[in-house]
Amino acid sequence: HPSVLGTFGMLPVSKMLDTATMNHTFDLIWKTWNWKVTWGWDFPMVAMTATRLGKPKKAIEALLMNIKTNTYLVNGHNYQDERLRIYLPGNGGLLAAVALMCAGYDGCKEKNPGFPKDGKWKVRWEGLQKMP
Repeated sequence: HPSVLGTFGMLPVSKMLDTATMNHTFDLIWKTWNWKVTWGWDFPMVAMTATRLGKPKKAIEALLMNIKTNTYLVNGHNYQDERLRIYLPGNGGLLAAVALMCAGYDGCKEKNPGFPKDGKWKVRWEGLQKMP
């Protein structure tokens, strides 16, 4: 797992985290990671980190990455492989990522921060709270 990204994507902002270093780390992982060995929750974690770093295009690309473990079956379950057709951390991660991408996080002033502002996205949501 590219779990080091979770320190900014899944956890609340900390004064101990250097966002410039996290930005470089994100770019390195994005370019060099072996995505074919990831699990379903990795893609939402990457999307949440991209959102907090102000990279909404990468957030979308992470959620739509064409990798087997980033597949959702018609019944909504995140598929991993033949032995593990239901992977709930992938499902929960996707829900958390989309919530963060829509509602934002503490200190975020931007509307729908996880979606590109290129005129192609019409995002509607209700009842979500900002994440810490």
